[in-house]
Amino acid sequence: MVTIQQSTLHKKIAYGVEQAKSLSHSILVSASTKVDLIIDPVTFYEKGKNRTGKRTFWSTPSGDFVMVGIGNAYTFESNGGNNFEQVEKEWIELNENSVMEPKERVPGVGPVILGAFSFDPRKEKTKLWDSFPVSKMMLPQHLLTITRNEFWLTVNVIVQADTNVDEMAELLLTEQKNLCKDAYIPYKCSIGKEFIIEEVTKDEWIASVDTVAGQIRDKKIEKVVLAREIRVKSDFPFITEDILDRLRKEQPSSYIFALESGQDCFIGASPERLIKKEGAEAFTTCLAGSTARGTSEEEDARLGNELLQDQKNLHEHEVVVRAIRSAFEQGCDRVVIPEKPTLYKVRDIQHLYTPIVGKVKDTVSLLTLVEKLHPTPALGGYPREEALRKIREIEDLDRGLYAGPIGWLDSSGDGEFAVGIRSGLLQGKEASLFAGCGIVGNSDPISEYKETQMKFKPMLSALGGSF
Repeated sequence: MVTIQQSTLHKKIAYGVEQAKSLSHSILVSASTKVDLIIDPVTFYEKGKNRTGKRTFWSTPSGDFVMVGIGNAYTFESNGGNNFEQVEKEWIELNENSVMEPKERVPGVGPVILGAFSFDPRKEKTKLWDSFPVSKMMLPQHLLTITRNEFWLTVNVIVQADTNVDEMAELLLTEQKNLCKDAYIPYKCSIGKEFIIEEVTKDEWIASVDTVAGQIRDKKIEKVVLAREIRVKSDFPFITEDILDRLRKEQPSSYIFALESGQDCFIGASPERLIKKEGAEAFTTCLAGSTARGTSEEEDARLGNELLQDQKNLHEHEVVVRAIRSAFEQGCDRVVIPEKPTLYKVRDIQHLYTPIVGKVKDTVSLLTLVEKLHPTPALGGYPREEALRKIREIEDLDRGLYAGPIGWLDSSGDGEFAVGIRSGLLQGKEASLFAGCGIVGNSDPISEYKETQMKFKPMLSALGGSF
């Protein structure tokens, strides 16, 4: 089995220790190698179960780019706010005198931080999210990256002037070999267990939709996204690896993610990109307006065509496009937007979809774009601040990481964030699932309630059941 060579890692750690002595501060050492192995990412994740609370998973739609982080070399976290600027500043500082192998950068390989930011740090926090800080980005000790049909392994470690080079190199290589042992075997999930579903404040949520729709008709605001929660309870603990495996099979057109903290795990399959930065180009997605999938090709096409002509959903979508265009124009010199939306279909739902591409200004970073875009009207409403105030006032739910940005950032400043929807919070034998709807003036409360039921389906299926 070919992993990172002992001599290479030992040499880099030794050099990092010398740097730490010279500069009188800790140094990041990162060593990556392309391996001649086939590694199942869910199996690799499961192999790291002794690091529960310090694991991350990220997979793009189609599954051709996957990252799995095990262990925690460094954490950027805050309980006071999302602090995008502070995270970026600390990340740049950590990379400034780092020791990296190889020097040539491959997106998602080498020093990469993965994590998430809360939907609204100003919303009062509840016990539901006690295990998670407001924002959390982690530099994994061990990182598996699958890209362009290549498998890369990265080791990240922070060394001090007194770090024992021999012990550290041996420890990291032993851990890496254990993670890779038999990791070629595809993960086999267990059979789903029965569970019960508790609807949290259902009647109050329906009433709030009616209230907000009336306020929108009175021109007090244009759009508000209201979310709700269901609580799922089982006699057996929910197994993160099982859920990841089902999500990868059932939701191949979505971003699959998992972020652990303490004993809890935030996990989901989001259809919606918030922002991707690759060099000087940025890509985002407007996804708003939804309907069900049909049980036949004919019904599916009919439902899709009706969605493309539905004025309520078209208006909801147009609000999102307008706001994202404005945010993109602040950070990009050139913005390209199609004239009309098309359909984006996932297993249980189809959405109105408009992609946007921009050329990023030299002074603008990925996290700057995240801050400008979040929350889009598809997640919060429009105008942004008025919608957030309305959500704080009327929504009983503590969203935590739900509907917040979740993704990754590498040492070159490239990366990608999705929005944390179609998601849930695993807590042992219980899980909270979340879903929301964009409310406009002609929203019907019962129809919006049924839409949330449809949006719960991906995660309920992944838990092993249905609504």
